[in-house]
Amino acid sequence: MLRVVLKICLALIILTVAALSVFWFARPADVVFDQQKASVPHSQYSKFADVDGLRIHYLDKGEGTPVVLIHGYTSSTYTWKDEFDELAKRYRVIAIDLKGFGFSAKPDGDYSRRAQGELVARFLRGLNVERAWLVGNSMGGETALNVAVDHPEMVSGLVLIDSAGIKVAGRTSLAPWYLQLPVVGRLLTALALTSDSLVRAGLEKSFYDDSKISDERVAAYYQPLKTQGGQLSATRARAQFELLPVEDRIDSIKVPTLIIWGAEDELIPLEAGRKLNELIGGSKLVVFEECGHVPQEEMPERVLSEIIGFVK
Repeated sequence: MLRVVLKICLALIILTVAALSVFWFARPADVVFDQQKASVPHSQYSKFADVDGLRIHYLDKGEGTPVVLIHGYTSSTYTWKDEFDELAKRYRVIAIDLKGFGFSAKPDGDYSRRAQGELVARFLRGLNVERAWLVGNSMGGETALNVAVDHPEMVSGLVLIDSAGIKVAGRTSLAPWYLQLPVVGRLLTALALTSDSLVRAGLEKSFYDDSKISDERVAAYYQPLKTQGGQLSATRARAQFELLPVEDRIDSIKVPTLIIWGAEDELIPLEAGRKLNELIGGSKLVVFEECGHVPQEEMPERVLSEIIGFVK
């Protein structure tokens, strides 16, 4: 009898593994730019660069002072869609999809913010950009901080929007808690991402005014996360959030720095912005009332005004 039970259990395990394998591999490996191009804002300015064998997607428009836009976790160049054209009337604007996000390659490896900073530095050298203003939101802000610390000669100034990189009480994450569970975490996340509800919930946590979360916005964030590569990259990046922290090195930054913060940010509280303001000598802190974690999407006109006024 015991032998029969064991055989049944083994058969069930094999069937479960087979079903999960089919579930995982039935999904696309990654987003394909040519298939999505029609729905990508400013896609006519899209380009791809090879950075040490890594295919990186970016937007490039305008002339003059280079301004580089760096997105946050699980985001892409999409987050800058409302600022891109206006900034390009005054500057050369380059918006990058970091490694593992948007239409850039999603290999295994180092997804720490310091590694992303090195990627941005090598990417800019490949474009023959010697110095630039770096504008970063959340994870993109911490990436910009790493560039400013490790390659100060390349940075004219910083605009940090609800930036990561500072430890304070009350920080939360967009990633579900179960993502960190060994093995099963990835599976549970993959199952949760069979619909866009997890992405919508994340945006609701990121915005103060939920009425600005359109179906089109949800779809833009959700598209890469429906793929194997998108989910694996998000998992890897989340697991390496705390690696190689930049906070202890921030006080070495001497370039002009504007810090923009949403007063109602649920992910990285305003206290982090105040602390960042103290660490970077001469920096300016501007607080947007009734605004969440992504001011560039929630209050784009005001963000534009602040960036243009500061860079000028």
